[in-house]
Amino acid sequence: MKVMVRSRRHRVNKVGLLCLILVAVTVFVIGIFWVYQEVKVAEKQQSTNEIIRVADARLDEIEAKKKEPVYITLPGTDKLRAPAENYEDPTNVWTLVNKAKALPAGYVPPELMAASVSTRANSTADEKRVRQTIDTPLTQLFAAAQKEGHSLMIGSAYRSATTQEQLFNTYVSRVGYAEADKYSAHPGHSEHQTGLAVDISTISQQCYLSECFIGTADGQWLAENAHKHGFTLRYPKGKEAITGYNFEPWHYRYVGIDLATALYLSRLTLDEAWPYMETALATLRSNRAVK
Repeated sequence: MKVMVRSRRHRVNKVGLLCLILVAVTVFVIGIFWVYQEVKVAEKQQSTNEIIRVADARLDEIEAKKKEPVYITLPGTDKLRAPAENYEDPTNVWTLVNKAKALPAGYVPPELMAASVSTRANSTADEKRVRQTIDTPLTQLFAAAQKEGHSLMIGSAYRSATTQEQLFNTYVSRVGYAEADKYSAHPGHSEHQTGLAVDISTISQQCYLSECFIGTADGQWLAENAHKHGFTLRYPKGKEAITGYNFEPWHYRYVGIDLATALYLSRLTLDEAWPYMETALATLRSNRAVK
């Protein structure tokens, strides 16, 4: 009997021991699993932090690149910082419009307003209008001229594509297509449609829209001083093969003081400067400063 009791106790002790071992193993496994999970979470957090750090560094690099100055250097001039703008946008003051490069169909410039300077009495309401952007520089140019004894006026400023088409067709009927093409733009190809170009004359209209204007004191003063106020003589003498137009000493285009001065000093037309500007724009786009 004693042997049987002793045997039963032995079995109970064995079972208890096994249970304890099982519990211990379970706790150990759970502990290992918990530690493993903690390590994985820590690794994941570390990985996430590294990704964030790298991303932040890259964003800082991109922002720094955006702010990196880009320069244009025309022959014989100091370097000109290129503004972080899209010069191909027709509203941009540096936009190029010529025989090969047209404005978008039906383009009407923003913020047209009646010019604050004198205009030709019998010009249309449209021809008296300019982009608001150029009204102050134009006023300053005319005021500077007045101080030097030159009384200027605008002969023609803004023209719509429709008006330009009518004008071109009128010239064609008078002198033929080939001749008209030398001094009149096709609709959509006229700088006047940008609202940034003006035909300038004197109040007396001496040599009005004529090459002899450059021989007058007024015409000479304009040629030598317009750039100081942001205007460039768009179709200069000797550049007819480049611009596609006859010499027009009355036609001035606003591009801003910096570029106008660079064009004046380099003796380049806007057409000739355009490749330099395109290169700068490509760099600005590469730097993500311009879309």
